[in-house]
Formats: sequence, structure tokens, C-alpha cells
Amino acid sequence: MKRKILLLILVIAGIAVWYAYTEYNRTNTNLSNAKAAITVDALALLTQFEKDSATASRQYNNKIIAVTGTIKKIEADGNPVILFLGDAAQMSSVQCSMDSTDAAQYALLKNGTATTLKGQVSGFRTDPLFGTDVILNRCVIASLP
Repeated sequence: MKRKILLLILVIAGIAVWYAYTEYNRTNTNLSNAKAAITVDALALLTQFEKDSATASRQYNNKIIAVTGTIKKIEADGNPVILFLGDAAQMSSVQCSMDSTDAAQYALLKNGTATTLKGQVSGFRTDPLFGTDVILNRCVIASLP
């Protein structure tokens, strides 16, 4: 009986060690080669979240999407670099945290440039004073201007 318990403990410990090793060494997949589930215009995406955030969240959250829009702001002083897509006259924007592996490509982008970015939707923020922000992570450039 003691041998069976000891063997069970060793098997469970072996599985735990293997799982910890694989999780520790896991990396995010690069979205450059991933296919976007949905392609949408930045202003249309913002409008959907502003009108019905619950439905938009169910439709977009955790999905890889391609967003086409005009770059209204670039925050390049931190890591990651964040590109804001949308209308410069509005407070709302699509915030795209860029994947650091593609730094050479997004260094070419400028404010006012139309582009398509691909990323995974991780949520949104709504504020009465600052508008709605849809947040994309691990973004890559789907098409250069």
C-alpha cells in the first residue's frame, strides 16, 4: 500500500514539474502570421463599444482582429510602444500595444498615417470625460502605408 502511495506521489510530482517547466518556457505566439478573425474600421469598432459594450465585448474580446484607422498619437517613450488609432478630434481611440519584436517596422509610422494593425482585443475602458478606449495587445502591422 505504501509503495502505491509513493508511486502516485512521484507521478503527480513528475507531472507538476513538467507543467511548471513548460509554462516557464512558454512564449506568446507572434501575430504576424496569425489570421484575423474580424477586420474592422477603428471608428466603427469604437462606435460598437460605445453603443452596446456588452455585445461588443462578447463579439471581440480575446479575438485577433485587424483594425484599419488613422494614427492619432504614438507613445514611444515606454515599453511597449502604444499606437492610438481614431479621429484626432475625438477623445475615444483604439489603443494598440505593439509587439517589441517588430520595433523596426513600427518605427516608420507617423501621426496622421492610415494603417492596419492586427492584435488581440483584451478589453475596453469607458469614461464620460475621456471617451471610450478599446485595448489591443501584442499588435503587429498588418499593412504598411
